[in-house]
Amino acid sequence: MLNSVGIIPDGNRRFAKKVGIDFSRAYLKGFEKVRDVVEWASEKKVREVYFWALSFENFSKRSKAELSVLFGLMRKYVDTALSENTFVDLDCKVNFFGNRSVLPQSVLSRIHEIEVQTENCSSYKIGVGIAYSGREEILTASKRVAEDVLEGKFKVDDIDEGLLSKYLYTSSSPDLVIRTGGVSRLSGFMPWQAVYSELYFSRKLWPEFEKRDFFKAVDFFNSTERRFGK
Repeated sequence: MLNSVGIIPDGNRRFAKKVGIDFSRAYLKGFEKVRDVVEWASEKKVREVYFWALSFENFSKRSKAELSVLFGLMRKYVDTALSENTFVDLDCKVNFFGNRSVLPQSVLSRIHEIEVQTENCSSYKIGVGIAYSGREEILTASKRVAEDVLEGKFKVDDIDEGLLSKYLYTSSSPDLVIRTGGVSRLSGFMPWQAVYSELYFSRKLWPEFEKRDFFKAVDFFNSTERRFGK
């Protein structure tokens, strides 16, 4: 049964170029699609959705001007969701995962507010990867495990998959990962968690992704025999 979906929403900038709009408007369309996906997921009884909003690597690859626009859009979107109780009305808990230490305080404060506002919601869950990289996540978790071994909290022989998972930004594993934009790779999205996830790649750019496209991905999952490495 499909319980959780991970989404790599690729193609915002290419969409802006394709239709002749500035990239900020394209990204705004991408942010607005989050609520749509949650509603589509609820129709298919999917309880958890994980989005990759911004990669950790983007902090070195994107210009300060572009990052400023992205952070501004994030603040605007979260402020609207807070004032309109968007996710409370959906009974949807919102959590953010990634390296928060690199985020500006103005974004961190909004993240904290919406996590507090939705902490008692239980029907659905959204996880948002921001400043997230799978390699950085595993490296950070490994360092924390090493520190705790040195402090005597447990022994090296005590380390197993279950223990390491507790040190990751998120331990949830998506049943299905969807990537839009016609690119067939994960690019570091939840490599530990998605080891047995089914993968679906859509040619649609993220702002073009529609309900029928999401349902096609669900149908693909339902037609797949999951083996979990067997």
